[in-house]
Amino acid sequence: MEPVFEVVPKIEHFSCMADLLARAERLEEAWDFIEKLSEKPNAIVLGALLNACRNLRNVEVGERIMARLLELEPTNSANYVISSKIYANSERWDDSARMRGLMRKRGVVKTPGCSWIKIDNQVHEFLASGGLHHRLKVIYVVVKDLLSFCPRDLFRQCCRESLGLRGPAIIVDPQKLLN
Repeated sequence: MEPVFEVVPKIEHFSCMADLLARAERLEEAWDFIEKLSEKPNAIVLGALLNACRNLRNVEVGERIMARLLELEPTNSANYVISSKIYANSERWDDSARMRGLMRKRGVVKTPGCSWIKIDNQVHEFLASGGLHHRLKVIYVVVKDLLSFCPRDLFRQCCRESLGLRGPAIIVDPQKLLN
């Protein structure tokens, strides 16, 4: 890159390359690539590869990445959660529980999921572990109206795709959410 384009490669370039290899389902090659770097891979590169391991159900490479990430970012809850999911997807329930236990033992707390919705130029935030929103009933009415235009099977398919589900899964009936 340097002789041809006069650009000294930085960690951002290496991150892109590792991500491209992972997206091409070439995790071993991505791992070898980051292992040979002159710079140590940062948490962003490793996190992208760990997520690819989860998506591709590759426990072997995932374990190598987990070890590095837990050294670099011992308080990042996402590393424990994704690692636990990698094991769970491979039906290694004891290892999955071990990761959750390690997280508790180290006092790491999962960051709650959140969503935002903009109504009348005002942004409203919803936390997964938060209390009830003061306009919750109005929001449910709007969601119910939107769902009336969406066939139930289409709603379930959209949920499955947005959650990245491949196999059989339980998707809650949208009407039960609103009653």
